[in-house]
Amino acid sequence: MINASALLIPLFLFIAFLEWYITYRQGKTFYTQRNTVMNLAIGAIDQIFSLAGFLLFFLVLEYIYSNYRLFTLEVNWLQWVLAYIAVDFVSYWYHRLSHEVNFLWAGHITHHSSDHYNYSNGFRLSPFQGLNRILFYVALPLIGFSPLVLVVTFKISGIFDFFQHTQHVPKLGFLEKIFITPSIHRVHHGKNDLYLDKNYGSNFVIWDKLFGTYQEETEPVVYGITNEDYVDDNPVRAIFFHYDYLWNTMKSIPRWRDKIKLLFMPPSWKPDDLDSSAKPIKKENLQVQAIHRQYAFIQLFCCIIGIISLLAFKDFLTIWIFLFFAMSCIIGMVNSAMTLNNNINSNFRNRELARLLITGIIVSFLFLVQPQYYLLFVLCYLLTSLILASRFPMSSSKKVLSM
Repeated sequence: MINASALLIPLFLFIAFLEWYITYRQGKTFYTQRNTVMNLAIGAIDQIFSLAGFLLFFLVLEYIYSNYRLFTLEVNWLQWVLAYIAVDFVSYWYHRLSHEVNFLWAGHITHHSSDHYNYSNGFRLSPFQGLNRILFYVALPLIGFSPLVLVVTFKISGIFDFFQHTQHVPKLGFLEKIFITPSIHRVHHGKNDLYLDKNYGSNFVIWDKLFGTYQEETEPVVYGITNEDYVDDNPVRAIFFHYDYLWNTMKSIPRWRDKIKLLFMPPSWKPDDLDSSAKPIKKENLQVQAIHRQYAFIQLFCCIIGIISLLAFKDFLTIWIFLFFAMSCIIGMVNSAMTLNNNINSNFRNRELARLLITGIIVSFLFLVQPQYYLLFVLCYLLTSLILASRFPMSSSKKVLSM
């Protein structure tokens, strides 16, 4: 059957588009092309890999509930209400510790590394964030909450979270005394000294007020992370940025005790004897031209349709065909995001042609083995893309960027 939840993605995309249009008409700079395509590409990666992550999440909850629960709660309206409160409470502590513990921050930093704040940020989630979350929610089935109730509640809570990512909604008066609002969540995304490590709540504000992490929005928010060496121009780097930092830092730490300690300390912690003599890496990028941008927009549009279609009709595909098309769409979106962020090198043309040719050969074989109409559409897309990519200039002027 069709996966109805995948059909919510076009709705959220439309909401983001509507916000962009209002922003554009008002002459504001809440959106930029570079940032938005980064958010969409990261969101596509998360949507695909989180299918397995969310299944694992449910299976772990089900296993704990079936084998180790201490109580059995009747599935009625009271459990739904209590589950919503319990999920929000656990979410607060998971979120707070994701800012205070290095290995958890590595999975959460992706959501914060955008220097803009809008509805497209709601897509900007790392798949590792979902995996880390499992560690915290196992306590709920242990005390008798139904896994089905928990995952449905969790999804509803996530939709509420999405709508916090906007600058268009002002403070909401008395509602701010009860719920997390866009104003309260804007503070959480700020890197102002006043706003750092504040407002971890997901739906209810009571946890921040109880545990001393509440901060009202009192000054303009400066969005992003405090890492000066981060450049937001590669979706894969955005996901693995802090993991890469942890790995390289651990290699530089001489004592094993400090290596392990690093994983559990706050992101700002460093041992006294850390070797910090590493030099910035320089790389040469092609000057992105109009033809590259046109191609990137076409790829972005087609791959978004491809991702939504895969998620909606995944039950009609074998796991291998699903993964093949998913990876092809993800690579296409990552390349598009990097192109529109002026982050392609001299091998881009050859790599893209190779990707399209290999994909085309495999799709042609699939069509010969088992003809399907959707494969004809894919072949038309690949042929058009090959023609466009073959028109890329063989060489271009270069510029040097520091990383």
